[in-house]
Amino acid sequence: MTMYLLCLFFLTSLIGFLIYKVFYKKRQLYNDRFGMILAMSCSGILSLNISMLSQFIISDYLFFIMIGTVVLGGSVGIVFGALVKYQSLLAGFLHGIVGSLTGNMLGIVVKDPSICSLPAQYFSMIDQNILIFSAFGTLLVMITISIVYYSLRV
Repeated sequence: MTMYLLCLFFLTSLIGFLIYKVFYKKRQLYNDRFGMILAMSCSGILSLNISMLSQFIISDYLFFIMIGTVVLGGSVGIVFGALVKYQSLLAGFLHGIVGSLTGNMLGIVVKDPSICSLPAQYFSMIDQNILIFSAFGTLLVMITISIVYYSLRV
Protein backbone atom coordinates (compact mmCIF):
# COMPACT_ATOMS: atom_id res chain seq x y z
CA MET A 1 0.00 0.00 0.00
CA THR A 2 2.93 2.34 0.61
CA MET A 3 4.02 1.99 -3.01
CA TYR A 4 0.48 2.86 -4.15
CA LEU A 5 0.46 5.97 -1.95
CA LEU A 6 3.91 7.01 -3.16
CA CYS A 7 2.78 6.66 -6.78
CA LEU A 8 -0.25 8.86 -6.09
CA PHE A 9 1.98 11.38 -4.31
CA PHE A 10 4.34 11.61 -7.28
CA LEU A 11 1.41 11.71 -9.71
CA THR A 12 -0.09 14.66 -7.84
CA SER A 13 3.29 16.41 -7.74
CA LEU A 14 3.80 15.75 -11.46
CA ILE A 15 0.36 17.13 -12.30
CA GLY A 16 1.12 20.26 -10.29
CA PHE A 17 4.50 20.73 -11.95
CA LEU A 18 3.17 20.20 -15.48
CA ILE A 19 0.19 22.51 -15.04
CA TYR A 20 2.50 25.17 -13.63
CA LYS A 21 4.69 24.91 -16.74
CA VAL A 22 1.62 25.28 -18.97
CA PHE A 23 0.31 28.26 -17.02
CA TYR A 24 3.76 29.88 -16.89
CA LYS A 25 4.05 29.84 -20.68
CA LYS A 26 0.64 31.53 -21.04
CA ARG A 27 0.87 33.92 -18.08
CA GLN A 28 0.55 37.05 -20.25
CA LEU A 29 -3.01 36.06 -21.21
CA TYR A 30 -4.45 36.20 -17.69
CA ASN A 31 -6.49 38.95 -16.18
CA ASP A 32 -6.76 39.53 -12.43
CA ARG A 33 -9.91 37.46 -11.99
CA PHE A 34 -8.49 34.38 -13.69
CA GLY A 35 -5.26 34.77 -11.73
CA MET A 36 -7.17 34.70 -8.46
CA ILE A 37 -9.16 31.64 -9.52
CA LEU A 38 -6.01 29.93 -10.73
CA ALA A 39 -4.09 30.63 -7.53
CA MET A 40 -6.92 29.69 -5.18
CA SER A 41 -8.10 26.49 -6.83
CA CYS A 42 -4.77 25.02 -7.88
CA SER A 43 -2.92 25.75 -4.65
CA GLY A 44 -5.82 24.65 -2.47
CA ILE A 45 -6.44 21.28 -4.06
CA LEU A 46 -2.78 20.42 -4.66
CA SER A 47 -1.76 21.22 -1.10
CA LEU A 48 -4.79 19.35 0.31
CA ASN A 49 -3.97 16.17 -1.55
CA ILE A 50 -0.21 16.35 -1.00
CA SER A 51 -0.59 16.87 2.74
CA MET A 52 -3.21 14.12 3.05
CA LEU A 53 -0.97 11.68 1.18
CA SER A 54 1.99 12.73 3.32
CA GLN A 55 0.01 11.90 6.45
CA PHE A 56 -0.86 8.48 5.00
CA ILE A 57 2.71 7.68 3.91
CA ILE A 58 4.58 8.82 7.03
CA SER A 59 2.69 7.88 10.17
CA ASP A 60 5.30 9.05 12.69
CA TYR A 61 6.35 12.61 13.52
CA LEU A 62 2.92 14.22 13.08
CA PHE A 63 4.04 17.66 14.16
CA PHE A 64 7.00 17.83 11.77
CA ILE A 65 4.92 16.54 8.87
CA MET A 66 2.28 19.17 9.57
CA ILE A 67 4.86 21.95 9.65
CA GLY A 68 6.51 20.68 6.47
CA THR A 69 3.26 20.32 4.54
CA VAL A 70 2.03 23.75 5.65
CA VAL A 71 5.27 25.31 4.41
CA LEU A 72 4.97 23.29 1.19
CA GLY A 73 1.32 24.32 0.74
CA GLY A 74 2.14 27.97 1.29
CA SER A 75 5.00 27.81 -1.20
CA VAL A 76 2.76 26.10 -3.78
CA GLY A 77 0.29 28.94 -3.28
CA ILE A 78 3.01 31.55 -3.68
CA VAL A 79 4.30 29.91 -6.87
CA PHE A 80 0.85 29.75 -8.48
CA GLY A 81 -0.13 33.19 -7.18
CA ALA A 82 3.00 34.85 -8.54
CA LEU A 83 1.95 34.06 -12.10
CA VAL A 84 -0.29 37.12 -12.36
CA LYS A 85 -0.22 39.85 -9.70
CA TYR A 86 0.55 40.15 -6.05
CA GLN A 87 -3.03 40.08 -4.78
CA SER A 88 -3.35 36.62 -6.31
CA LEU A 89 -0.10 35.70 -4.55
CA LEU A 90 -1.75 36.42 -1.21
CA ALA A 91 -4.86 34.43 -2.15
CA GLY A 92 -2.76 31.50 -3.33
CA PHE A 93 -0.67 31.57 -0.15
CA LEU A 94 -3.76 31.59 2.05
CA HIS A 95 -5.52 28.81 0.15
CA GLY A 96 -2.34 26.74 0.07
CA ILE A 97 -2.06 26.92 3.85
CA VAL A 98 -5.76 26.22 4.41
CA GLY A 99 -5.70 23.29 1.98
CA SER A 100 -2.63 21.89 3.65
CA LEU A 101 -4.12 22.13 7.13
CA THR A 102 -7.34 20.53 5.90
CA GLY A 103 -5.44 17.68 4.26
CA ASN A 104 -3.46 17.09 7.44
CA MET A 105 -6.60 16.95 9.55
CA LEU A 106 -8.34 14.65 7.09
CA GLY A 107 -5.35 12.32 6.95
CA ILE A 108 -5.06 12.13 10.72
CA VAL A 109 -8.77 11.41 11.19
CA VAL A 110 -8.78 8.71 8.50
CA LYS A 111 -5.80 7.00 10.17
CA ASP A 112 -7.26 7.32 13.70
CA PRO A 113 -11.08 7.55 13.73
CA SER A 114 -11.21 7.76 17.54
CA ILE A 115 -10.13 11.42 17.33
CA CYS A 116 -13.64 12.36 16.18
CA SER A 117 -15.37 9.72 18.34
CA LEU A 118 -16.33 7.63 15.33
CA PRO A 119 -17.67 4.11 16.02
CA ALA A 120 -15.30 1.21 16.64
CA GLN A 121 -16.28 -0.50 13.38
CA TYR A 122 -14.23 2.07 11.45
CA PHE A 123 -11.00 0.68 12.95
CA SER A 124 -11.34 -2.47 10.85
CA MET A 125 -11.63 -0.41 7.66
CA ILE A 126 -8.67 1.96 8.06
CA ASP A 127 -6.66 0.55 5.13
CA GLN A 128 -9.71 0.57 2.90
CA ASN A 129 -10.50 4.17 3.86
CA ILE A 130 -6.92 5.23 3.19
CA LEU A 131 -7.08 3.75 -0.31
CA ILE A 132 -10.48 5.32 -1.03
CA PHE A 133 -9.56 8.78 0.24
CA SER A 134 -6.21 8.83 -1.55
CA ALA A 135 -7.75 7.73 -4.86
CA PHE A 136 -10.59 10.22 -4.49
CA GLY A 137 -8.18 13.04 -3.64
CA THR A 138 -6.05 12.35 -6.69
CA LEU A 139 -9.15 12.17 -8.87
CA LEU A 140 -10.27 15.49 -7.42
CA VAL A 141 -6.89 17.00 -8.30
CA MET A 142 -7.20 15.78 -11.89
CA ILE A 143 -10.74 17.12 -12.26
CA THR A 144 -9.94 20.50 -10.72
CA ILE A 145 -6.80 21.03 -12.77
CA SER A 146 -8.58 20.02 -15.98
CA ILE A 147 -11.44 22.45 -15.27
CA VAL A 148 -9.00 25.30 -14.60
CA TYR A 149 -7.09 24.39 -17.76
CA TYR A 150 -10.36 24.31 -19.73
CA SER A 151 -11.33 27.73 -18.40
CA LEU A 152 -8.07 29.06 -19.84
CA ARG A 153 -9.11 27.90 -23.29
CA VAL A 154 -12.61 29.41 -23.15
